This record gives sequence, C-alpha cells and structure tokens, in this order.
Amino acid sequence: MDSQENANELMSASKAFLDEERLRITGLLAVEGLNSSQIAGRLGMQPDMVARHLEILSQMGLVQENGGVYRLDVAALNALSKRVLADRKPQVRSEDFEGDEYDRKVLKDYMLPDGRLKQIPSQHKKLLVILHHLAKLFKPGERYSEKEVNEILKKVNVDYAALRRYLVDEGFMQREKGIYWRTDN
Repeated sequence: MDSQENANELMSASKAFLDEERLRITGLLAVEGLNSSQIAGRLGMQPDMVARHLEILSQMGLVQENGGVYRLDVAALNALSKRVLADRKPQVRSEDFEGDEYDRKVLKDYMLPDGRLKQIPSQHKKLLVILHHLAKLFKPGERYSEKEVNEILKKVNVDYAALRRYLVDEGFMQREKGIYWRTDN
C-alpha cells in the first residue's frame, strides 16, 4: 500500500470512528451479536440511523451480518489498525538519543528519522554505540525466541541476522538453546 492509499484509508477510518453513535454501536457489537432493533433499543436511536451506521461499518468490512444479526469483525478491525497505524512510526530526533555527544552523533549519522538503521557501521566503536541503542528494543528479564528477535530487528535493518549475532557477540544479549535475552550492558 502506498502512502496515499494509506492516508486515504486512515482518513476513512478516522471519519468512521469520529462519530459517537458509530463508536457506541461498535462497542455493543464487540460484546455480542445484535440485530438492528436491539441496537436501536439499547442505544435509544432511531432504527433508520442505526441502519445507516451499520451500512457504513459494513462497507468498511468491520461489521458482518448473518441472519439479521450484526457482529464486529475483530480480525478486520485489527487488520485495519495494522494497515493504517503500524507504518506510522514516530520520528526520532537526534536530541531524543541518550548518551554523550559522540553517541548522539553516531546515532544521528546512522539512524533514519523513522528509527531504521541506514547501514551497519564497520568501525567497531560506532557499532558498539548502535548495538547499545538496539539492545534497548528488548525488555530486561524477558526471553525471546530467535523468531521474535528477528521480527524486532527486521524493523531496524534488512540484515537482522547480522545485528542479532553482533548483539550476542558483543555481550548485549545472551543466547541459550534458541532463546535470547538482554544483558545489563
């Protein structure tokens, strides 16, 4: 999905959920399946308004109707959230980086504003700065499978396997029997 399609979908989703009545209907349908009369009765709404809101939610694929009973399609709602929000990464500024002046300069030089790594530094001193920063992506005391480590590092750089190995080799993470955890470095 290109950025224009993403922006359009985000705008449509925002409009759909900016309406208080649609939000209330969505909340009801998240709990149980109801027909339009039940929805109108519980929310004190006119049946024609309920029908209009259900049509909008159905067009978005968020509500499914079966035998007159409407249900929230939670999987569709999750997918919509991921599509329109997951790519919206916070912009990282150089002043957001921790460390001394050298560390902040290295991070600024090697990190993109969206948090991705431009390239893996070849100079060992700079690599250590990057690895120290990346280690913070992992919660202390939490155990991660190799697949989970890969998923986290894929968001940073395409060479996630090298980053994973460097994190272990340089002591930022430990590995045993395919399970990884952050050290206190």
